[in-house]
Amino acid sequence: MNDRTPGGTPTPSDDPAARFATRGDYYAWNDEMIRRYDPAKYYRFSVIRVLEHARFRHILGALRRHGRGGRFLEVGCGHGFFLAEAVRSGLFASCTGVDISMVSLREASLRVPAASLMQGDGESLAIRAGAFDAVCLTEVIEHVPDQVAVLQEAARMLAPGGVLVVTAPNEALINRLKAVVYGLKLDRLLFWSYKPSQRMDEEWHLHAMSRDSLRRIVILAGLNPLRWVRLPYAFLPMRNLVVCTLAAREPAEPSLTPQPK
Repeated sequence: MNDRTPGGTPTPSDDPAARFATRGDYYAWNDEMIRRYDPAKYYRFSVIRVLEHARFRHILGALRRHGRGGRFLEVGCGHGFFLAEAVRSGLFASCTGVDISMVSLREASLRVPAASLMQGDGESLAIRAGAFDAVCLTEVIEHVPDQVAVLQEAARMLAPGGVLVVTAPNEALINRLKAVVYGLKLDRLLFWSYKPSQRMDEEWHLHAMSRDSLRRIVILAGLNPLRWVRLPYAFLPMRNLVVCTLAAREPAEPSLTPQPK
């Protein structure tokens, strides 16, 4: 059904979903990527913490701007780094995190004991429709096989008037910056105990992301983008953030057939 390297890593394909014979294969591959690129080690470096906390501030700021406190859900919460910030912010009455990886959820349970956690697939979650006032997917959408399905599921869980915040990497810029870092051998200085991939789309990312590609999947998912932000700064747009609401449905065309009285 799909091509694989001897070690089990999926090889490039026009259809990311075709890289995995089963959902179990996808889960196992994701856990292998977590072990290989351990988020806990990644967050140890000061330069990374500065960039990541700038992302967290912008997400929380967007949610405050649009007045969405109440019930909060993070899809793809990982090790719970952003979820911990969401709890600490006091913005939400309750915080819930969902991830496919039990490895990550165990870490998140230690980091964010105040949050509710559950294992689940972003394409189909055992959560009632309209359960949350705010939903966030941050640096998640590039890792999933079916991006539109994941965003549609996130939209399903939004309460009326709720907002969805999505962030994704600006891969072209990050790849250029990584080329400079590795070319000058600065990786040994910046990442002395951690080896990141040399390209964003090299292994763990199933999709090469840009602002245009993010806009496309948001629209295809039936969402209405309200606001775009370049992170961490407009002059250094390493990531794109979009605030969305549910797109208004087109009014039904009036029937030309006479209706019985």
